[in-house]
Amino acid sequence: MENENLIIKNKKTGLTDIINQRELEVKDWGFSFFVDSESEAYKAAYSYRNSPHGVEVQWAGGAEEWMVTVFNEFAVKSGIDGAK
Repeated sequence: MENENLIIKNKKTGLTDIINQRELEVKDWGFSFFVDSESEAYKAAYSYRNSPHGVEVQWAGGAEEWMVTVFNEFAVKSGIDGAK
């Protein structure tokens, strides 16, 4: 899938962050994408905080990049770590 931008507005400062979501991949268990830094990974995960089945941030050692994963109901039923 193409790269997508995630636009987040900070409620306290009013500033807007644009996070480049690279290599966005949709799977049966949810979706995942890479970002440029650890800070962006946590900002992106925070924007998905209301996802009912969980969000995970991790360092993807093979790709040597920060990755964000957003789980769906299938991930829970499959017992995938991090899904709730």
